[in-house]
Amino acid sequence: MQHVVKLIKRVGWRPVASYFILVLAYIILIHLYSGSKLTFWGAGAIAFSFAAVLALFMYSCFIKPLGEIFNVTQDMARGNLDREIRIYYDNEIGELARSINYMARQLKDNLDDIVLEKNRIQAILSSMSEGVIVMDTWGRVILINSVTEELFRITMAASRGKNILRVIRNYELERMLNQSLETGRSMQKQVQILAPEPRIFQVHIIPLQNPGADRGGVVMILRDITERKILEEMRSEFVANVSHELRTPLTSIRGFAETLLDGALEDPRLAGDFLKIINAETERLSRLIDELLNLSKLENHKFMPNLQPLEIKDLLERVVAVLKSRAEEKQLAVKVEVPEFFSTVPGDPDMIYQVLINLIENAICYTQPGGEITVSASASPEDIRVDVRDNGIGIPAESLPRVFERFYRVDKARSREQGGTGLGLSIVKHIIDAHHGNVQVESEVGVGSTFSFVLPLGR
Repeated sequence: MQHVVKLIKRVGWRPVASYFILVLAYIILIHLYSGSKLTFWGAGAIAFSFAAVLALFMYSCFIKPLGEIFNVTQDMARGNLDREIRIYYDNEIGELARSINYMARQLKDNLDDIVLEKNRIQAILSSMSEGVIVMDTWGRVILINSVTEELFRITMAASRGKNILRVIRNYELERMLNQSLETGRSMQKQVQILAPEPRIFQVHIIPLQNPGADRGGVVMILRDITERKILEEMRSEFVANVSHELRTPLTSIRGFAETLLDGALEDPRLAGDFLKIINAETERLSRLIDELLNLSKLENHKFMPNLQPLEIKDLLERVVAVLKSRAEEKQLAVKVEVPEFFSTVPGDPDMIYQVLINLIENAICYTQPGGEITVSASASPEDIRVDVRDNGIGIPAESLPRVFERFYRVDKARSREQGGTGLGLSIVKHIIDAHHGNVQVESEVGVGSTFSFVLPLGR
């Protein structure tokens, strides 16, 4: 008896009751028909009535709820997990509907967590300054961030599923990737990538570990160190240039001082010449150190321009007056061409004075005796322009892009003879940049050069 009760509890009382009623009706019909109390057609009518009632009961209790469950689950499969099966029967169909609703809610919560985590990862990848590429165990691209797209001018859609060599054409990257996938070890190396433009990257490849698997793909991080490498090279070049520039006058001073100590002091004429040379080299050394300090301040933005209304015409005339004697020594004509009523411009008088001194001094140094130098100024509604034009020896075309670099000299021997340090034009550029202007040069060998700078009027 206990086994029967357990079986009924497991199967459910409703199926047992329905089948009991069905069998009871069948037995009654057989009994009535066998006792000739019911004709065949009467039994058929009663059986049909019972069948119709049973079919209606089956439709309302099983078929209709199952159809609704089918429609809702199809909608859930298409991604609409907000749908619910509205069946509240306290039977097996109701239990099934509640279980499906619970499963849909759990799936929705899990998907929301996954989407939230995906958005967090996307936000992290987008905020990184390094390029990130995620690849599967076969070396195919799964994910790239926006920095990678910008660096290599590619898109996520076009890169997904491709081999790294089809995304970034660099065999060194492919070799590192394959080696990391095979060995499961991290790798780090500097790699130069030429396309779409030459850049140097610090590449770090990190293997991903999947639970229950030896390897699960890799993450490649590309840090652009091109600017850092350029700065390192510039620093090394700067140190070498400074060492060379300082060594030259120091060697000269030491040599003449040793000569004087060895007995040249006994010859007044010779000693006087040596002392003049030592004095000139000392002045050159002092000027070099001063210009290095000024350049350092300008490059580190420690010295900001003191902007005030600046009369360019008065400043030009003052600079030309200071350099007039040097120009007369070389029989050079210096002309100033500025309109009578010329607008003022915001600028630092001392800085712009230094700019004009450097440009006009250069023009005097590199113009042959009997030449001509013209300093002119013009204005527009947005800015003013100053040109320093000479008919000197000119600058070769290949040297024009580098004339504003530190220590760059077109004619090194002649520049040193004139006492130049190679820093004047670099200082000019930094001063004009500090004023948010720009400086440029046009030149032709044997014809002359024109150095120009523009200062905005809106500041």
